[in-house]
Amino acid sequence: MKNRIWIIVFSAVFVLCILSWMYISNISLSKRVVGIYQNGCLIEKIDLNTVSQEREITVSGECGKNTILVSHEYIKMKSAECPDKICVKHGELKSLNNPIVCLPNKIVIKFEGEAENVDAKTGAVK
Repeated sequence: MKNRIWIIVFSAVFVLCILSWMYISNISLSKRVVGIYQNGCLIEKIDLNTVSQEREITVSGECGKNTILVSHEYIKMKSAECPDKICVKHGELKSLNNPIVCLPNKIVIKFEGEAENVDAKTGAVK
């Protein structure tokens, strides 16, 4: 009898966790507005839900040009002329907490809707 109660309690907690995760992931999927920043200034804001066909955006910086690929499904750094190309290796933007950053050209690509009082260059809360 005691074991049966524990099984029911753990099952209920498990189901609540799954439902919470599904709710949170649906909220993040609906927020698909992306900001492209250079030197902390907004270059372009894109709603991925409204993109009908794939396009490229070229941004020039101190270390050359970066090419950003925008699609309805994703946004990513397609190519970069910077020496390390970490921004290209990052792949698609998937998380609110993990923006695409090109340090040599000072470019940041991130989902909008994060805290309004966060410094775009450092990520520090003002």
